[in-house]
Amino acid sequence: MQTLLVRKQGPIQWIRFHRPDVRNAVNLQMMGELEQVLTEIEQDSQCKVVIFSGDERAFVSGGDLDALHQYGHKHEIQPIMERMGRILERVHGLAPLTVAFVEGAAVGGGCEIVASCDLCFASATARFGMIQVKLGITTGWGGAGRLMRKIGPARALPLLLTGQILSAPEAKASGLVDVLLDGERADQAVQEFAEQVAKAPLEIIRFYKGLAEEVNRGVPTAELYAREAEQCASLWESEEHAQAVREFLARRKS
Repeated sequence: MQTLLVRKQGPIQWIRFHRPDVRNAVNLQMMGELEQVLTEIEQDSQCKVVIFSGDERAFVSGGDLDALHQYGHKHEIQPIMERMGRILERVHGLAPLTVAFVEGAAVGGGCEIVASCDLCFASATARFGMIQVKLGITTGWGGAGRLMRKIGPARALPLLLTGQILSAPEAKASGLVDVLLDGERADQAVQEFAEQVAKAPLEIIRFYKGLAEEVNRGVPTAELYAREAEQCASLWESEEHAQAVREFLARRKS
């Protein structure tokens, strides 16, 4: 791959956007490579956490305007927008937990990618913005709807309509950033978190992700508790649960 640096560490998959000359802007080649790596993850029953990252200058700066503006008409560019939208919907629908790790600028389409992930970890130098309005366009990859779902329409609309750039602390206050990282070893903190999550069975990760999606859709808790009971009961009879109980009781007796 030329636009992505992919690294697998056991159940943890790192995907680094790598077009540094254009601040990791998305072109058609990157879309194709993302489709390829997502297919591999979807077929990998051992993968539990996927981390998307960029570099200290940029997470992703959006679409590559030089490359994409050779498609000047609606009928030419709309299929490309829809293709990237499908890619981000696949990211959102992955069974593993997805984490956006942002150290630099995540603007335009880069912010849409962040909004597609389950969680966002950001260093103090990160910046965020839905700046499409300043270019006379809207979001094109589904990011506005995902942003509204994550932080609510009342907070999302001002960002979408003004193109305001948020610092990392401001993005944390808005709800776009979930964890604000301090220090020089931010990547190590993300890795350590991923290792903790990866101790959980993929079935549990998938279940809680699905539950979170239903809560976001406004499904009443009265409809959800029975699903939690069913899931817990199904895992209750598993060997993994039995072994964990044996280890817990042995520690308590020692």
